[in-house]
Amino acid sequence: MYKVDVIGKKLKKLEVINFGDLEVEERFDIEVWVRENPEILGEPLLIVSEQTLLPSGRQPDLLALDKDGNMVVIELKKDDSGREVYWQGITYTAQISEFSYTDIIDMYEKYLENIGITDPNPKDNIEDFIEEDIEKTNQKQKLILVSKEFHPDVLRAVLWLRDFEVDIKCIKLTPYKDENDQVFLNTEIIIPTPGVEDYIEKRISKQKNVKKAYPSPFSLERGSFKEDELKIKLINTLTRVSDLTPRLIAFIEILSSEERTFDREEIKQRFHNMGIGKNIGQSGRYLSNISQFLTKKSTPHLRQVIEFQFPKGIEGEVKDNYRIFPEYIEFVKEILKDVVEGNTAGD
Repeated sequence: MYKVDVIGKKLKKLEVINFGDLEVEERFDIEVWVRENPEILGEPLLIVSEQTLLPSGRQPDLLALDKDGNMVVIELKKDDSGREVYWQGITYTAQISEFSYTDIIDMYEKYLENIGITDPNPKDNIEDFIEEDIEKTNQKQKLILVSKEFHPDVLRAVLWLRDFEVDIKCIKLTPYKDENDQVFLNTEIIIPTPGVEDYIEKRISKQKNVKKAYPSPFSLERGSFKEDELKIKLINTLTRVSDLTPRLIAFIEILSSEERTFDREEIKQRFHNMGIGKNIGQSGRYLSNISQFLTKKSTPHLRQVIEFQFPKGIEGEVKDNYRIFPEYIEFVKEILKDVVEGNTAGD
């Protein structure tokens, strides 16, 4: 790296140094720099955790979300990666794949408290940051390895893992010093090679088979409850104490207003018109929360009355084309009327 002397019209070569020479520590320096400036890793990231204790008893350096809602493990090494950093990172990534959306919100809230930030609703921060549907949060995971130098064994392992669709990156973090002992920091993505990542992803996309993308708990099993039992289950769901409940009621009111199919965009717009969501994007995320709720193993009674589709025919894609089965429209309307008027005592 060179520093430009504009006045003297010359380039001055900067000296590569080690973090150790600067008495820089991984956790108390580099980790803080990345935590406060995650964009140096080459993409927008929302840090949601620092040194979280996993069930294994180990603590990844940083956890983040990307714009697509993927969970990202960030492992930092100071001057040399060592031989095993990729294996350590993969272990962490496998463990966080089991985190639910609620787990992530709770973890983020604790993280904000630990760094001295009091946020009344950290969930809004996450939903404002993510550009994908919330139901896709943590369906995929990524691993970013950061070090000044990478052992050749690590680079070979990372390239091999990427051939098997493991989303893993290697980023060099290199300190430089000028003649005045001023320190500069440069970041460089070395894997995947910049400029060819899109090509590689398209090639992999053509080769891979269709897979189910839904994590557990997930079910498409439709309930077969008798009318009295179905009524009780629906009332219990529509009267439970939850942020989701009023939005679910509004969703069902929309579907029961006409005997037809409602597509995703229409429901998002109606939500926005009803004040459900500060903007159309947030309205869409609230709809995604409801869509995710519809496919829980605990809600077969909702699937008994509500139908939806996967537009591409692939389970795991965003749901669309919602409707209430015609034989249940009047039944649902009566339940909604009772819920809204509070006539559910004794059910």
